[in-house]
Amino acid sequence: MQYLSRLAAGVIIWLAAITSAAAGEMDARAIIDQVQQLLRADTSMARYTMHIITPQWERSVRFDAWDDRLHKRFFIRIRAPRKDRGISWLKDGGNLWMYLPKLERDIRIPPSMMLSAWMGSDFTNDDLVKMESLVDDYHHRIVSEDETSVVIESVPRPEAPVVWGRILHRVGRDGLPLSDDYYDEHGAHVRRLVFTEPAVMDGRRIPTHWIMSTDGKPGHRTEMIIESVRFNPALPADMFTRSALRRSWE
Repeated sequence: MQYLSRLAAGVIIWLAAITSAAAGEMDARAIIDQVQQLLRADTSMARYTMHIITPQWERSVRFDAWDDRLHKRFFIRIRAPRKDRGISWLKDGGNLWMYLPKLERDIRIPPSMMLSAWMGSDFTNDDLVKMESLVDDYHHRIVSEDETSVVIESVPRPEAPVVWGRILHRVGRDGLPLSDDYYDEHGAHVRRLVFTEPAVMDGRRIPTHWIMSTDGKPGHRTEMIIESVRFNPALPADMFTRSALRRSWE
């Protein structure tokens, strides 16, 4: 009888530990999901200026983006500089196409080019394709917290087709993202994304200045500035088609 009592107590402790761990993962996942919902909503339309800074040169790119997060698709069109104007990107599910107006043709980006720099920046093609996979393709858990922020570790699910071995997110108690640190499958730190300059846009307080830096590229950084944004607008379905790449969306 004493043995059975000890066994029952052990089972209860074990179940409590499992329940606590599951609850912790659910809480962490909920925080990550809330950040995604804050920044992207279900749909959004935004205008960005991207500054690419290196020790040798600097350039700026302005573009418009239409994001349909629920259906995992988006459309991007470059507005400036003039030589790049009209270059467009379409993402639908796991597929990514680039349209080059000078050639009047669209090109599907192959898997071998997913880690290539997007428009010469510190962001990659993979960032565009996997932007909505963060919530579902990773296990999330809270690893530390204090009175101002919480740190969440995201590790990929075994079957997930992702490139990062681990991501550490720091999120403020106000729900705003503060930074993301990316690590490779060997645990080495690769790059850091910092969110700054919160402001109210279309009724939401969001970080409007994002800075990406890569460890292997000293002196390089990419600054993404949100000029304007609308959350949850109705987006035409025919925008997210390959034929739309050749049309103007002014």
